[in-house]
Amino acid sequence: MQKFDVVIVGAGAAGLFCAGVAGQLGLKVLVLDHSDKVAEKIRISGGGRCNFTNKDTTPANFLGENPHFCRSALARYTPRDFTELLQRHGVAFHEKHKGQLFCDNSAEDIIPMLLRECDKGGVKRWQPCSIKNIRF
Repeated sequence: MQKFDVVIVGAGAAGLFCAGVAGQLGLKVLVLDHSDKVAEKIRISGGGRCNFTNKDTTPANFLGENPHFCRSALARYTPRDFTELLQRHGVAFHEKHKGQLFCDNSAEDIIPMLLRECDKGGVKRWQPCSIKNIRF
């Protein structure tokens, strides 16, 4: 039996991003997904151009019971941090209007970037995979 520090269910944008970060922090990470393809929703987002963030995002854009959560999260990882990641990977992007950022070419540019970040962190992926039960 293999042991992992982190198991992420879902190989979508958030799952792959979190897996890459956790792996690069030294954790042993496994990503599980029911599909044989990763990040299917990225492919269709933003009309195929992936509206990946808004450069003007602030805590005022969020609603929730804990208003401090988004303030803390946005202070730790900003839209600029993500655009710098895109630039390091050579993913071209542009602003449409009101701070909305889209890939110049295709949403498909985001997926290999996320997979490279996972590879850099030694992340394992099991796909397609179904979960029948969970034991701690």
